[in-house]
Amino acid sequence: MNPAWRFLDPDRIDGVYSAALFESIGRHVGQGKVPETILFWRVSSPVVYLGYHQLVCEEINADFCSRNNVRIVRRILGGGCGFCDGDQILYSVIGKEDGIIPRDIQAAYRKVLGGVVDALRTLGAGGEIEPSRNAVYSKGRKISGNAQGRFEDAVLINGSLLLDFDFGLMDKVLKNPTKNLKPVDSSRDGMITLKEQGINDSETIIKALRQGFEKAIGISLLDGPLTESEVVLANRLLDKYEQKEWTYRMDIKCRLRKGDFL
Repeated sequence: MNPAWRFLDPDRIDGVYSAALFESIGRHVGQGKVPETILFWRVSSPVVYLGYHQLVCEEINADFCSRNNVRIVRRILGGGCGFCDGDQILYSVIGKEDGIIPRDIQAAYRKVLGGVVDALRTLGAGGEIEPSRNAVYSKGRKISGNAQGRFEDAVLINGSLLLDFDFGLMDKVLKNPTKNLKPVDSSRDGMITLKEQGINDSETIIKALRQGFEKAIGISLLDGPLTESEVVLANRLLDKYEQKEWTYRMDIKCRLRKGDFL
């Protein structure tokens, strides 16, 4: 019998709050206070998630984001930055570090992303893991980007699945929108959506992705609520994610190393 994990889908939530939420869940899972969990969500407005070690000044057109209400969120996970809008299903697979998800980073990606590939096959899109970019490709173009992090005895693998996408906006938000793609002339050439493949029903897509993770990871997902403790911690962490000092922490460290104290 497969182990039971909790499934959460709050639908559309604020992008900044989502980072606080999956960190809170991760800490609770790692401490054994709640079941291992898969979280789905959609952002309520455009956001760009920045990898923990990245510099805003190298990756993002911050002035454009400020003028156009695109939030910049430094997540607790590593990896590259990704622009997200409301036409993506975002997911966080949150397990114990000594649990069913492998300790080896690449093996962990293979196990979890196998669920995305299975979902795409179920939907008739077809997909394969691109290991050098920790991504999933469909028909030779990227449809899912992913990042991983480990803290307090928890492992998190976060990713996105493109239902549709605002390529024009992403090209303005990111300084190098093709950075995490196979060599292409434009992001539009290197990415594909489910809508382009005639797959539009969000409920069907969510069901396929949920079942794909169950099959690939070897678990059973049971709907379950957030605990009060998780909500309290997420609200407390939100203050951190709202702070400019957190968003620009690596930029600030870089300037200090160079002796620029302005």
